[in-house]
Amino acid sequence: MQRRQLAQTIADALFQAEDSADISLRDASALINTLTNARLDHRLSAVLGADALSATTEAVRALGEARGRLVAAHQALAGAAPWLVGHNVVLTGPMTGKPDDGTRPAGRLREVA
Repeated sequence: MQRRQLAQTIADALFQAEDSADISLRDASALINTLTNARLDHRLSAVLGADALSATTEAVRALGEARGRLVAAHQALAGAAPWLVGHNVVLTGPMTGKPDDGTRPAGRLREVA
């Protein structure tokens, strides 16, 4: 496997892991919303399901921490990318809206519309 292909394989796996973390956070948050709405809508005791709600909120906290660690891994991989594919290359992800640090693609890559 060529270095550029290896970099793309790593990037694809990273993007998938980041998306999975966000999906998990979204789904766990939806569960919290469902549990609290069910209790309020049906005027159930706050004691009923309290342990489940606490466990779910703890899971959301852990998922948020895991997501943060994936972002740290992303930053570390971005720092290692020039050593893998060349020093005059800036790798970009599949989404827009990333913070602009002032760097622009150089070398064999070019900016496209």
